[in-house]
Amino acid sequence: MRISVYFDGFAAVAEMLQAAAAAERAGASALWFAQHMGYRDAFVVAATAAGVTRRVELVPTAISIYSWPPLQTAMSIASLEDAAPGRAALAIAVGNMLNLAESGFEPVKPLRVMREYMQALRALLDGQPVHLDGVTSKLRGAHLTFRTSRTIPIMVASTGPEMLQLGGEIGDGVVLSTGLTIESTRRCLADVAIGAQRRGGLPTTFRKTGFINLAVSEDGTTARAAVLRKLAHLFRSKNHAENIKSSGFDIDHDAIMEANARHDLDAATALLPDAAASAFACAGTPQQCHDRLQEYLSIGLDEAVIEISGDADGRRLALDVIRDLTVRQSGSHRY
Repeated sequence: MRISVYFDGFAAVAEMLQAAAAAERAGASALWFAQHMGYRDAFVVAATAAGVTRRVELVPTAISIYSWPPLQTAMSIASLEDAAPGRAALAIAVGNMLNLAESGFEPVKPLRVMREYMQALRALLDGQPVHLDGVTSKLRGAHLTFRTSRTIPIMVASTGPEMLQLGGEIGDGVVLSTGLTIESTRRCLADVAIGAQRRGGLPTTFRKTGFINLAVSEDGTTARAAVLRKLAHLFRSKNHAENIKSSGFDIDHDAIMEANARHDLDAATALLPDAAASAFACAGTPQQCHDRLQEYLSIGLDEAVIEISGDADGRRLALDVIRDLTVRQSGSHRY
């Protein structure tokens, strides 16, 4: 089991770099950098983080197959691998519907576009000239003038059943969204298994990764408040409808999406019950968070990517939880 750390791009680059170095010292296997529209660029921050770390994998996520053309994505991830040999990986996705609409993109025929994008991206990274008359991408012999010395893992990020099945069929791994209940996580992994049957089973290198929001405080109260705000922003997407239902809570998802559409995060947050922080994430005291993380780690994930929320003291406590988990996973001892 790999324990990794996720950065959402909301904080200043200098702050993220400091946290990246601390996460590596805490034993993290990888650092994941979000490509949220309008925030810090994932490729730039990942490349900058290469300079303050030595061993961790660096993963831009989840690059939209609509807003990022395959040639530009291939150039960026190959350049990251060139800057940090052996450490680059990539997650691609359809993208957030609200962000795509604001940016002028229409996510038509997503399954076909994902398959075309994956094929083009792999061919480009392999140094081949690519000819593609795709739904959204048109390539006329485009190619990279340099090649990486290794095959860069490309994972599919989604929670949709059909896209997860496609990820199990053609991806090097799948990435599940943060904010999933344990029941939803199990359902997603079952969809991946269906897709895996189409390729005759998953390769041994295939990665089943789940994002988990972690917030820790001594009393648990401020931690839960931090996570609720994150969840309110996350639930701006209609794709979380079934996940929200799986919690058993009476949550007005339409009202949360409407509040987000008018950029009123306070109103969206107020629509979530306090208990949602523990149902959709790991939030509370150090012991509560440790126990909850163990639940997620026991259901079939290969890698838990921890998104740390809270203030400086909360981030310190969260790194302590991560450090304890990585020590236990490695079977080593703390002195």
